[in-house]
Amino acid sequence: MEMIKKITALCILTLLFCSTSFAQKTITLEDSKVKVTVENKTGNFTVTEKTSGQVWNPDPWENAAGLLTLVDSKKTKQTVNISNSKNIELTKKGKNTVVITFSNPTFKDGSVAKGVTIQTKLSLDTKTSKLRVEIISYTSSNHKLLSLRYPSRYFSLKTDQDIGAAVIPQKQGIICPSYIFPMNGGRFCKWDDTTYNNKSIGTLELFNNGTGLSMPWWGTYNKKSAVVGIIDKDVRPKLFFNINNNGQYLFNAEGKMSTYQRVQFLDPVWDISTPNQKIGGISYSFIPKGDYVDMAKEYRKEAKKRGHFVSLKDKLARNPDVDKLPGSIYFGIYGGYPHYVNMPGMAFTFNDLKDMITTIHDTLKVDNAFIHAWGTFSNYVPNNWPISEELGGVKKLREAVDLTNKYGYLYSSYHSYSALLENDPDFSTEFMWKDANGKLQETNSRWARVDSKYQLGLAKKHITEEIKALNLKADITDITFAAYREKGKEGRIALAKYIDSLNLVNGTEHGQEAWIPYFDMFEGLTYLGNPPLSTISKKAPLFSLVYHDAIAVFGKIQDPDNEVTNNGDFRIKSLRSILFGRGTTIFFAPYEFNGMADMIKMANKLVSPIHKETFYAELESHEYLSKDFKVQRTKFSNGTTVIVNVGNVDQKIENGQTIPGYGYYVTRENGKINKGSFKVSLLQE
Repeated sequence: MEMIKKITALCILTLLFCSTSFAQKTITLEDSKVKVTVENKTGNFTVTEKTSGQVWNPDPWENAAGLLTLVDSKKTKQTVNISNSKNIELTKKGKNTVVITFSNPTFKDGSVAKGVTIQTKLSLDTKTSKLRVEIISYTSSNHKLLSLRYPSRYFSLKTDQDIGAAVIPQKQGIICPSYIFPMNGGRFCKWDDTTYNNKSIGTLELFNNGTGLSMPWWGTYNKKSAVVGIIDKDVRPKLFFNINNNGQYLFNAEGKMSTYQRVQFLDPVWDISTPNQKIGGISYSFIPKGDYVDMAKEYRKEAKKRGHFVSLKDKLARNPDVDKLPGSIYFGIYGGYPHYVNMPGMAFTFNDLKDMITTIHDTLKVDNAFIHAWGTFSNYVPNNWPISEELGGVKKLREAVDLTNKYGYLYSSYHSYSALLENDPDFSTEFMWKDANGKLQETNSRWARVDSKYQLGLAKKHITEEIKALNLKADITDITFAAYREKGKEGRIALAKYIDSLNLVNGTEHGQEAWIPYFDMFEGLTYLGNPPLSTISKKAPLFSLVYHDAIAVFGKIQDPDNEVTNNGDFRIKSLRSILFGRGTTIFFAPYEFNGMADMIKMANKLVSPIHKETFYAELESHEYLSKDFKVQRTKFSNGTTVIVNVGNVDQKIENGQTIPGYGYYVTRENGKINKGSFKVSLLQE
């Protein structure tokens, strides 16, 4: 009888416990550094970072755990707040994991998306204090699910109250301050207008060749703490950004003023349009007193774990010619190719090329150079052969390459295996992407038309023959590696590995982190001229804080950080190059060469020496020293410290020192000081 009583009591306690676990309003995940509180009414969670006391609250606008976009049974596209679901259930799994199930979300008119469920999971790793957030399942019933912003509007900053920034690794990287004044000085009105013309909101893709993210992380920080979210490997959500925006776009159709406060937030947007696909997740790290530099360094550790990071010193050990890159000026000599062959007014002969190389060395006194010649073949891409007889043939081009080898320079002709041009007399659709029915794909761009499965074969046809004929030490393969797409990834990886196996100094346009193990330099990762974020952000070397000592980054011709275009300012580009430890790019058509002399001299005198001594060093830190973000300082692991002023106003920094407009103050690794400034002058005759 006594045993029966004990069993009965145990059963009652068990039932009470189970009832309590499902009825409780909150579930807590906690370790010594982080406390995560999840409540069952909305499925929202709050994060307390204990060291600083920072509390990261849920969505400040609609208290939405997530925003689900779907097509309803009437074929209407709608976005619903999953925290308004009819049923929300919390289930604790172990000590520090909770599963949240959102069932039957409601539309704005009160109707219910019956049968729709979203199941997410929060896990706190007590060894690292990282919070992992993932989508583990979803069902659509008779609706079509499109995307899920989850978590939505979390880790937000209140504009002009929370002094900090949103951190976005777009191209090289940007930060978007969470306060208006003195963010853009006299450009305030343009900044303010972005709220009302939808330019302070948008989405960015990962690893694309336009406005997208160059690394899979982002975050926000204030004076107390920073939070950085790192996306799972091989997962491709988009980033939705809201920069000091009050959500006016949500009220425009109603002709109303937004009732929401201006805030900053960055949301992952997960594609759930395909049933039962694996979605993945994002892991958040919380850094007391942290900022964008700490975020980048947090991702640097992850990049090494993922195998993206191969140091330049390791690449040098394999190929001593890598040591020709430090201090180099990257010369792009545009002879018309690949757009046109022997383009009138642009084409140069190989004797012309020899003369330019000789002038660069003997007259302009450039010690380190990478010569990249466009226009050396008699065929169009992707057929990079034969060497043009009209321009001088193999013999004359070999003489030019021999000069570069004599001077300790690097040389490569332009190569591409992905482009197809209709103006090519031999144009064919043979190598184009096609679907299962033979219909042509990728027809909206000349530059990515060749199915990547053919690219390795196209490279193998002539590249070794060219290397042998010209005694090449370097290779530039353009276009193919400008993005990192899932479609055709295997073909591009095979091409990258093959080029790497040739043991040349390898470079490519733009570049993405997945290609770092196979390349030594990128032409690109600079800033776009006119994307929405350009007017509401500040340039920061996020990519270089992660990868400076793994890949040599130079300028890009089409981007405004290029040293010679109407988009750029050579003074600012040079200052930013020494600040970030970047190499100079000077790109020109042959007829422009003589006009480049002054810029070449300036780059050789200012940028090249600093690039040379910081080339193999880690970029350890970056900071803004003035309220208008113009005066900045970086420190490299070799001891070099660079201060620049990219504005035209003289400014004093913390120790009373004045940095002149467009000026620099560099402490070299040997302790020597280099200082000066760019001045605009007028020559009248």
